[in-house]
Amino acid sequence: MQLIPEVKFALALLEKRKIRDKEDKYVVEGDHLVMEAGDLVEFVIYHKETPGVKWAQGRKLPAYKVSERVFEKISQVVTPQGILAVVKKRQDQFESLFKTAVPFLVFCDGIQDPGNLGTIIRGADAAGAAGVLLSSGCAELYNQKVIRSTQGSLFHLPILEVGPAKPQIIKLKQKGVKVVAADAKGQAYWSAGLSGPLAIVIGNEGAGLSDAVLAICDEVVSIPMPGKAESLNAAMAANILMYEVLRQRWKE
Repeated sequence: MQLIPEVKFALALLEKRKIRDKEDKYVVEGDHLVMEAGDLVEFVIYHKETPGVKWAQGRKLPAYKVSERVFEKISQVVTPQGILAVVKKRQDQFESLFKTAVPFLVFCDGIQDPGNLGTIIRGADAAGAAGVLLSSGCAELYNQKVIRSTQGSLFHLPILEVGPAKPQIIKLKQKGVKVVAADAKGQAYWSAGLSGPLAIVIGNEGAGLSDAVLAICDEVVSIPMPGKAESLNAAMAANILMYEVLRQRWKE
């Protein structure tokens, strides 16, 4: 099967993180994600006319038509929509998290499940967060399952991959941000004051947050569970806490 250079490049991005890191590009698939990517789209690959193809052509973006067989070779979904795009990574900086006077941030520390991470990003977008930070140990932001789980929210707010959690938490505190950790040992989350500059820290699905991270957070909160469930997954817990932040801010 003979492949054009653009298809080979898209395949390389899909298959190897080191290529994504080197090129600062990745792939999104489906009409919704392609159009959400907007000005970040470099070019489109498609095998049938779709709303996304018409959108790309209207913006005069390069669009390469391939056979259905070729498209199926590069598609990452069970039922391909017939369009994907190579997209440039956003170049957000730490300061981009502080464009609002009272920032609300979500800090993911070691969230390894791509579906959880994508759902947390989507929830942060819905709840009006100013940005999301991802520590080392998190699933890669540009993993296809993460991208699909965000449903386009990764294009709506700054998301920074920041390395080890502890120095970044210290950096946030130096900016006047209250850092609140989610942990079973904490007080009930509705007892905490969450209306000022704030970062909620969500830990690894199995291990939670390290003692070193908990020790430098300003407050620790938990989600009471009077029922028989042993735990909530990280995405569900994060969304409960994010909407408590929204509730407290809404009433003011």
